[in-house]
Amino acid sequence: MRGSDLRDAREKLRMSQIEFKEALNTALGRAYDKSRVSRWENDRESVPVDVRKAVNLMLEQRASDAKIIAFANQKGGVGKTTSAMNIASALRKNGARVLMIDLDPQASASDWLLGRQALSCHREGRSIYHALLKGRPLPDCIVESNVEASGTPLAFDIIPSHIDLSEADGRREPGFEHALAEALDQVRNNYDFIVIDAPPNLGLMTYMALVAADSVLIPVQTEPPDAMGVALLLDTVQKVQRRLNPHLRIAGILPTRYNGRQAVDREVLHHLIQYTADRAIVLEPVSDSAVFGNAAWGGTVAVDASPRAKAVGPYLRIANALALGQTPPLALLNLGEDTAGE
Repeated sequence: MRGSDLRDAREKLRMSQIEFKEALNTALGRAYDKSRVSRWENDRESVPVDVRKAVNLMLEQRASDAKIIAFANQKGGVGKTTSAMNIASALRKNGARVLMIDLDPQASASDWLLGRQALSCHREGRSIYHALLKGRPLPDCIVESNVEASGTPLAFDIIPSHIDLSEADGRREPGFEHALAEALDQVRNNYDFIVIDAPPNLGLMTYMALVAADSVLIPVQTEPPDAMGVALLLDTVQKVQRRLNPHLRIAGILPTRYNGRQAVDREVLHHLIQYTADRAIVLEPVSDSAVFGNAAWGGTVAVDASPRAKAVGPYLRIANALALGQTPPLALLNLGEDTAGE
């Protein structure tokens, strides 16, 4: 690969040299800087073999339709929105084009990232409510990542939500559960990943997310009541697979707010691995940490605000595996000590 070929590839990926080196560093675990990219593109240094492979993989992924991942759990407070936003941002760090859809009428992700601008977007007719219930084209509802919100540029594109979306649960229209999937056909070619943050219930919006998705990721807090509720969601996914979306698969169960020093957390993790062994994989747990709350307070995402923090490591590793089409890192079963994620 010559320098001009590398430059052409980077431009096809629509990345600056800074974005390009960050994507390479995330994918390869390196520490390349912008000047190194410049030397490659100007043929002052040869392009390493692993860089060529990574670039070719990025181009292959860019040529295909977006992979749609739904984050779902019928229980609130399990880190669902936190997980969706951190993985979306981590995917962007891998060089992927990412769109997040806030399908929760509580609009937690929208308020988190956009602040007061979320309400302005709704008043302008730019929300998922307008796309699903008012017939507005989905592309017209997107808030792009070059927009600055809460004092910080967005890490990815987002379609915000609003409390008015709760009206959708009362809609009795044949086939309405397919409305989101049909709307996403308008933008699938423009993204590599579309992340859907479903509401914390098993209502119509959650069904709609599962019908539209290629895969579902299930965040679960490592507390006994939360773990016991996983069975209901797995049964729901199975029904959607059988009746509405046979291509839907379970990407994994993601333990959140995990404290390996607590026996109850280790027991819950053990239960999840044993109980779901024949139905879903259990991913590397995300530790309980103040970095997530601090990032939320600042209107940003932890993988951007504190990328070197140990707690965000699982999100970065899971996103890297998703971007490369690999199996994400799994939880380790060890009741005696905390080894998950090492």
